[in-house]
Amino acid sequence: MNDSIAKIWDLSLKDIKQSIPEHTYQAWFESLQPVSFDNGIFKINVPNTFHFEWLETNYKDMIVNVLKKQVKDDIQLQFLIKKVEEDDVNDQDGNDLNNNYNTSRTNNIFPHGNEYSDRNKCIQLNNRYTFDNFVEGPNNQFSKVASRAVAESPGNTAFNPLLIYGGTGLGKTHLLQAIGNMVINDNPNKVVIYVSSEKFMVDFISAIRNNKMNEFGDIYRKADLLLVDDIQFFESKESTQEQFFHTFNELYQNGKQIVITADRTPKELHAIEERLVSRFLSGLMVDIQPPDYESRIAILQKKANMDDLLIPEEILDFIAKNITSNVRELEGTMTRIFAYSSLTHTDITLSLAKKVIGDILSIKKNNVISFEAILKTVAEYYNLSENEIIGKSRVKEIAFARQIVMYLSRKLSGSSLKTIGMKLGGRDHTTVIHGHNAIDKKIKKEKKFKKDIDTIKNQVDFELY
Repeated sequence: MNDSIAKIWDLSLKDIKQSIPEHTYQAWFESLQPVSFDNGIFKINVPNTFHFEWLETNYKDMIVNVLKKQVKDDIQLQFLIKKVEEDDVNDQDGNDLNNNYNTSRTNNIFPHGNEYSDRNKCIQLNNRYTFDNFVEGPNNQFSKVASRAVAESPGNTAFNPLLIYGGTGLGKTHLLQAIGNMVINDNPNKVVIYVSSEKFMVDFISAIRNNKMNEFGDIYRKADLLLVDDIQFFESKESTQEQFFHTFNELYQNGKQIVITADRTPKELHAIEERLVSRFLSGLMVDIQPPDYESRIAILQKKANMDDLLIPEEILDFIAKNITSNVRELEGTMTRIFAYSSLTHTDITLSLAKKVIGDILSIKKNNVISFEAILKTVAEYYNLSENEIIGKSRVKEIAFARQIVMYLSRKLSGSSLKTIGMKLGGRDHTTVIHGHNAIDKKIKKEKKFKKDIDTIKNQVDFELY
């Protein structure tokens, strides 16, 4: 790359940086590298396929325009995806984990039916999953302690097998892979295999089809540490269960460590052979519960720090109070807010957060939107005071805003006609009906007014728990 290309790119980046939020620039532009500029084609290196697709969809026109401004001519933009030696792989939830693995794994341990992949191809660990990145709280403290003990001395504790169970998205996979990462870092010569139960079954079927059962045994039964995710998928898979039973026995008898996860306790797993259940119960079972409020805040802060994002506390509080079921939804909500902010070139605010995640939280359907919140929003929208709307004034603008409060209160708050009337200065329920009907009629007739009402709806503050 010559100096002129570097100069063009640096000047273009300055323009881009001025037009988008800082976190967006850091996430999508800092890692880009200009390659060449020949015959009107400007080529840029991007880190991976996901990065390419995001830029192509959301920022290509912007980049082309700033480049044209520098070269003062029409150009074509071409993204080049950096060559990655490892295969692109996904974690169990379909999340893109390119370039995060110690060593990648092909889609099949026998990809062409006649090739044997060495044991290193079976390592499939995401480097982001570490004990340091795992947010500890009352809901998962014992699970983390037990997992760390196993990682420090695999096969030499009473915790064999270690079974981690709990609902979806609570951190079981994180702990499982944290164990593997720690063992590999501390003992590079250890044979560590991480696999989903579904993947174990696919490999088993492939080995049978290609007459490679000896190779299959070499891979799985020579592990020093076997990590198996989502063991519940073995249900009703009799042959796979039998193969895993023999694999389990050989590893256990040889003092090797086995760690498995499940979405429920072994006794609650249906169509799993009793002999397997018995072995699962022979070690230590630890569970993970949904995080409490303080833990949810800590998880969000950790993710923001890892992604170099500055998120206002009020937004973290909003998310933590309304996303309570699992860690994955918490992190997914943060990602969604960040993506929307990047796409629309706007800063992350509480208003934006509510708009973006409203459909996820279903707040308008499941949580109460108070009369007070509606009154406040309408008053601010029309630059009036709340007392003016509640009061006796018959000034046209005030009476009109009052009718909008009546309409939205009936639509959103779930309050009775009598309650709405009482809160609006003791007005009769028939007055509320008249106000509601007047606004409803105007909405149906005037598209612009309908947009105004929709805007007000989106600005209404939600009641938080």
